[in-house]
Amino acid sequence: MNAPTARAGTSLDVWRARLERLGQNPALAASTRFVRRIAPSGTAPLALYAVYTLLLFVVFLGATFPHEVVLRRALDPGPAAPVAVELRGVHLGWTLGYTIDELRVLSRGADPTLPVLDVAHVYAAPSLFGLLRGRPFPLSIAASLYGGSLDATTDLGSDAYDVHAKVSALDVSRYAGLRLFLEGTLQGHVNGTVELSGNPTKPSTTNGTVDLRATDVALEGGKVRGITIPDLHFPELRLGGTIKAGRVELGDVNARGREVSVVGTGTLLLAHPLAATLLNLDLTITPAPDLPDNLRLAFNLIPGDPTPTGDRKIHLSGTLAQPRAK
Repeated sequence: MNAPTARAGTSLDVWRARLERLGQNPALAASTRFVRRIAPSGTAPLALYAVYTLLLFVVFLGATFPHEVVLRRALDPGPAAPVAVELRGVHLGWTLGYTIDELRVLSRGADPTLPVLDVAHVYAAPSLFGLLRGRPFPLSIAASLYGGSLDATTDLGSDAYDVHAKVSALDVSRYAGLRLFLEGTLQGHVNGTVELSGNPTKPSTTNGTVDLRATDVALEGGKVRGITIPDLHFPELRLGGTIKAGRVELGDVNARGREVSVVGTGTLLLAHPLAATLLNLDLTITPAPDLPDNLRLAFNLIPGDPTPTGDRKIHLSGTLAQPRAK
């Protein structure tokens, strides 16, 4: 045996001796016996142990995953969008549903205390069957919305969407976004359902139904762009219709008010952007018998043809952004 080989053999013997002495340490020996007792033996127990380890890995990954950062990026419409999205308090539940303490949509450049949308306690639960196919839809959503509640189911695809939403006891006086274009106080509660489906980039494919009802609506001290609006009170408002191929058929437009009442029918032709939607509405405005003189003067300034009974018939055309009345 040559000299290098002899030195290598001597080094191995030295390490073996050190390992044997280390293994005789009482603490290490006890630890080794404990591991051997709990370690699985056999193919099936070993496979179960591997599955258990994988599940623990997934649980701890979900607990430490930066969910809020991911959701912020997913919901961010981009710097060129007219709105921005803010999130606060994102949590992942055991059913793989997200809970968001607060979600706000803000108009860029506007007062941040006047959000376009402010939703609290949002719970979004994905479809477990959908997750197996690699997508979270249909997604169930429940939230507290301006003192009321929102329950919705959404199914979004690359070229189609399907939304079923129900709002209950929504308090419009809590909606701060109205102050972006309206002065004064607005009160009332809204209930209703909305069902929509179609292609988001093709309004002509939109189908669905709309059924909204409001009670105890009151506008007092109102101004729009500096123009004073008389105080109005509506114990009941109804808006109902169907949507077929982008055409909204409004068969139930009814506002029963203390000062004036409005009844109407007509159609809307949806367009993109929404402000370009075409109007074709016929409204009949009826004043109350005891209408105050100041309001009667304002009523007489309303465009439209008066009837022998004192009603005003108005035809609305144009677009949502630029309506025309005659």
